[in-house]
Amino acid sequence: MRYLFLIVASILTFGCAAPTIMADMPHIENSSPVNVTDFRPETEKENKIFSLSITSEAYGIYRRGDKLLNPTPIRIFQHRIYEKFSAKSVVPEVKVHHFVVYMNLKSELRRGVTGGLLGGVVGAVIASGTQKYGVDGLASLTTLEKFEAFDKEYKRALYTEDDNPEKASVYKVYLEAEIDGKRTFIETMTPTKLPENKNPHLVAVETAIAYFLDQY
Repeated sequence: MRYLFLIVASILTFGCAAPTIMADMPHIENSSPVNVTDFRPETEKENKIFSLSITSEAYGIYRRGDKLLNPTPIRIFQHRIYEKFSAKSVVPEVKVHHFVVYMNLKSELRRGVTGGLLGGVVGAVIASGTQKYGVDGLASLTTLEKFEAFDKEYKRALYTEDDNPEKASVYKVYLEAEIDGKRTFIETMTPTKLPENKNPHLVAVETAIAYFLDQY
């Protein structure tokens, strides 16, 4: 019964019925002149539950589609680019090749099925690499070769024991884009449990964008 309940809750909470998160973006209309061309695969824009079977390696892993955020991640990215470059009176040319959000709840859901407890302080167990963005997490440069090397898409949402020793639930975001011809690929990992005034999905996207723009 516990397992059935978690399956149903999983579908309602993280599947197609998940509510849209409204992000407060003052003066977002000012950034519309920034030309952003979206070359992403269509799948990166869509929700996906990778498996509902607790015995599957893909269990508890989700792709979080664009429509779960309003404005969408691409539109937020466009606005943050405008904020960074407007002071220089520059309107950059932007091409987005990958921008995809994954959520990994595998350990949390399995503990729920077995009656185990989450250990430690969720969100403080990840090595601090993104504290400058207001959240504990990891951020690093990556490559297209590493991104495409996963034989199954869900594996992009996995983490190592060194990165997340207490197996806290996390968001993983990949962002590859060009700004005026300079191409950069980054990945970030942030916790799903944050203070009540912060939405973890939005924070994951904003953290990835902030780290990406720090490379310019």
